[in-house]
Amino acid sequence: KSVLYTAADVHSGKKLLDLSTNWFEDKTKYALYNQKEMALQKYEGTKSQVQTYRTLYENGDKEAKDVKCMYWAPKDYQMDICTVEGTVSSDDVVTLENGVLYKQKFRLRKDVFPPGINSFPFFHFQEWKRVYRSTQLLMSQNARSAASPGLIVTKEGSLPLFNTESTSWRKQSKLGKPKIVSNDWMISDTGSTSSRQSSNKFCLKSSLKGYPKGATVCNVSASWMGARANDSSSSSTMVEGSATVNIIRSPAATSKLRGKKKGDSAIPSWWDDKLFDAVNGVTLSLTLQITSTDMKDESVVKNLLSLADSNIYAWGTNQPSVLLIYLDASVEDGDILARTRELVKETFGTNDSDTPQMAHLKSSLVTIVESEEPSVSRKALMNMAAHAAPTRWIVTGLELERGLVLSKEASLHATREALVHTNMPGHVFVIPQFASTRDDTRANAGKEEDVFLTERHLFSSVGADLLPMIREKQTMSSNLEEFDCMKCSGSKLDAVEDKDDDESGLGGGESFGDDEEEEASPDEEEEDDGQQRRRLTELSSFEKSAEVQLEDLWWNLSVVQVYGTAGGFNSKVKTSLSTVSKAEDHIEVALITLLDRSKDHEQYLRHFDKSPILMIDRNGPRKGMMTLDLAAEVEEFRGRKCYNLLRLAQLAVLGYNINVLPGVFAASYPKTRSAVCKKENTQRCDCELESEATIKQLLIDEVKRPGKIAVLMNELESNVDQ
Repeated sequence: KSVLYTAADVHSGKKLLDLSTNWFEDKTKYALYNQKEMALQKYEGTKSQVQTYRTLYENGDKEAKDVKCMYWAPKDYQMDICTVEGTVSSDDVVTLENGVLYKQKFRLRKDVFPPGINSFPFFHFQEWKRVYRSTQLLMSQNARSAASPGLIVTKEGSLPLFNTESTSWRKQSKLGKPKIVSNDWMISDTGSTSSRQSSNKFCLKSSLKGYPKGATVCNVSASWMGARANDSSSSSTMVEGSATVNIIRSPAATSKLRGKKKGDSAIPSWWDDKLFDAVNGVTLSLTLQITSTDMKDESVVKNLLSLADSNIYAWGTNQPSVLLIYLDASVEDGDILARTRELVKETFGTNDSDTPQMAHLKSSLVTIVESEEPSVSRKALMNMAAHAAPTRWIVTGLELERGLVLSKEASLHATREALVHTNMPGHVFVIPQFASTRDDTRANAGKEEDVFLTERHLFSSVGADLLPMIREKQTMSSNLEEFDCMKCSGSKLDAVEDKDDDESGLGGGESFGDDEEEEASPDEEEEDDGQQRRRLTELSSFEKSAEVQLEDLWWNLSVVQVYGTAGGFNSKVKTSLSTVSKAEDHIEVALITLLDRSKDHEQYLRHFDKSPILMIDRNGPRKGMMTLDLAAEVEEFRGRKCYNLLRLAQLAVLGYNINVLPGVFAASYPKTRSAVCKKENTQRCDCELESEATIKQLLIDEVKRPGKIAVLMNELESNVDQ
């Protein structure tokens, strides 16, 4: 027999965990179970006909023909198999006999299962399959080769199963077991390595499905498996529903890849693992969107490319970097698009046109992605860029479009933390971002570096050595919006919701905040983004936000690092081990609290106006946990301000250690901000999905999935401890 069994109720859950996995082999104690010819359930009562929409239609209800259910069946048969709501209960067996549906009660036979244990039916998840997004099922792609013993498939996606060997890495070390953890990500996650590309598809643009409510469909996707190497004919090979991916330069273009023939552009070049340390290396992952409006102003395009080049230069040549550039191929003037492609190649060169000035690009993968969508999901581009990284550690989230440049020595500090945490997986380091009120005016004329920066049109940045002075003079602000060249035009959805697109579409009556939406007053409709930021700040004034706590900790640790003493700047820094530990705990609690479904926290989560810059470990805190698959960016959340903080909150729920990267920051400067200024003064910033109900359903799924994984981990830990 193959039987699924579960706890009969919440209170008997522990009995299920304590039950031996081979309990059913005891033929003396469970004799009935071992009688293969005997059914586990038995019928009760009499059989009765079930009312279907066909019977309603035949009795004069003409609207019954429009019924929608069980979409896996042809529409002609749905009236016959869709039962009228309330006519079938969970203890009914439904059968189809000679074209007629019948139901009959059943019950479980006595003394078949251990006390507190019940069987349950396998759910045919055709309906779930219609709702799944690709990022919800990443854990299932490598299930057969992964370290985890299996998967649980839920409405919210696939969850990894854990056994006793999947407990915390730290517990394994205490037990005296060797910690060979560094290479798990190479085998188990769906990201790339130096020798293979990720096979994932990334959804650049999605839209609403008519049914089920809360579901989306991907309109345009991109994949590394479909990439071409330096193919100048990308526009002519565009396929509907797919974006073209053209690798401009790659570190391994001249290396011998298995299966690659000379001159074969269909097989993309990939990484040369001789240039970096895959285990302890850190990849800088960058994305950039160039719109058709940008293309009409060549100076803006050049400045955007220079910002990307500046960050790669700051990152250095000893660590790899990925730059993913999206071009809007819907521009009417094909010459402008062709010129933009040429500007990309002139800036970053191709593998056949390297010059000494491009030496800092030797470990860079530069790729152009094109489709006829005016704009695409930045989160999808972030996922795609991160999944191209060949190293265990990845820095992701830096927003080039805001004029941000990494600080000097960023790569050095990041590499040091990676080395320190080689055998301590499951860490996430936050890199703060600021808007500087002044450019770097220190005298540097005539120096070789300055000449190079000028010739390459690179933007310079400052290093950690200036942090004490910056903090004292307060020349950097964490409020990027105040200095943005393009302001947000508002955060209300412009689209009018369909009548059926209400809270009932969230499933199970679950929602964030109140179910009823009050009509906005004229003043609220005109609320600008600055007012909204102040309002959200006031809502969380009763406690320090996670952002403020992270920045406080970062300033303290960074300034101490500059001075090399626990006294810090003006002896005001608190950096004792216990103080830092408490700060980390408070930060994780603040992040987890954002997912508690309260209206205030949901609004703060939704309208957080920064893209967090994170250095993530592809190995999770427990064996079998793969970061890229467990907590990918939600690609359907398009828009500059659309749940940017969600991923960091998910990682906190999943048990990752959230910390800061001392001495590393990103900042925009007057020069960099003015360089990317555009003719438009405003832009839409809120979530771009046209349905509030769908947005809320996506959020519910993204809160439940990591929550369920956390419950599984806690049950495992408590079981092991006993």
